[in-house]
Formats: sequence, structure tokens, C-alpha cells
Amino acid sequence: MAEAHRPGHDALQESVGNRIVRGVIFSITGLHLTHVTCGVIALIVVGVRYKGGRYKADDIEVLGLYWHFVDLVWMFVVPLVYLLNLAH
Repeated sequence: MAEAHRPGHDALQESVGNRIVRGVIFSITGLHLTHVTCGVIALIVVGVRYKGGRYKADDIEVLGLYWHFVDLVWMFVVPLVYLLNLAH
């Protein structure tokens, strides 16, 4: 059984490299979660205001571009994190 998965394993004995990689993965994932959450809130706000006649279709298109940018970035982040993890 790998030492990292052993019951009672002390996290302080983990190598510094593994802790850094784990921190980078959680940071990138958390940053992505923040962007997705902001995007969902923006979609709801713009959708409600569009329905009320305050926004135009161009506003929804700009928001759609932001949403797809977040998707596109994530498609490159996942393989990068996977490849960083293979180095250890």
C-alpha cells in the first residue's frame, strides 16, 4: 500500500514537492470555482434584466463569451495539472 494512502499517515511527513503540487491543484480548482460561480450569478442577473427589457441581446453575447472563455481555459488547465502530477 502506498504510504500516502496508509491509515494514520502523518501529513507532516509528506514531501514538500507533493504538498506544493497539491496546493497548486487546489488553488487552480478554487480559482476556477470562483469564476464559474461569478459566471452563473452574472448569467442569472443578465437573464432577469434582459427579460425585463433593461439589457439587449449583445449583453448576453458578451456574457456568453466570458462563459466560454472559462471553459476554454479549463480545458488547458486540467491536462497541465495532470502532467505536473505525473512528474512526482
